Amino acid sequence: MPDPRKPRGRRHTLAALTAVAVCAVLAGAKGFTAIGQWAAQTTTDTLTALGMVRGAADEATFRRTFARLDADLLDQVLGAWAATRLTVVNGLRVISLDGKTLRGARTGTERARTW
Repeated sequence: MPDPRKPRGRRHTLAALTAVAVCAVLAGAKGFTAIGQWAAQTTTDTLTALGMVRGAADEATFRRTFARLDADLLDQVLGAWAATRLTVVNGLRVISLDGKTLRGARTGTERARTW
């Protein structure tokens, strides 16, 4: 996905901003302020693992960057990424993001499926 920002002054890659925003939303963030708060409160190790190596981006950085992105393209890219994590269990499409055991997948004779 092309980065709409000018190269000068960029502290964080678009991939890192997107990864942090996705994690924040999965954790319950409902807006740019909450995404910025999540980034500020998470650990340095988590930020580094997500590609944000120069410290947490603030709310304004997320707001400005995402306001300039092509929303349809972002939806398409994130949808394609999510589709790579899709599996079918008992006829239901399931997206497992954290590698834990699928809740409710265990039966009396079968173990629950894990990823």
